[in-house]
Amino acid sequence: MAEKRLYNVVVTEERTDRSGEVRKFYHRVGSAFEIDSGGMSVVLPEGIALSGRFAILPRKDRDESDEG
Repeated sequence: MAEKRLYNVVVTEERTDRSGEVRKFYHRVGSAFEIDSGGMSVVLPEGIALSGRFAILPRKDRDESDEG
């Protein structure tokens, strides 16, 4: 069986950074993973309410320097 990929569920926010440039900031609100039927299952923690748009992005592998 192939390894299933993990994804982050994120909402984006556009705001101006300190240099005056408008940037997108991503806020992780949950996780998603592939299921056998070819779809995805999304997990949101209790208390998270979503409306509007959200994105599902591939989760990047962390190296040891990213772990806290």
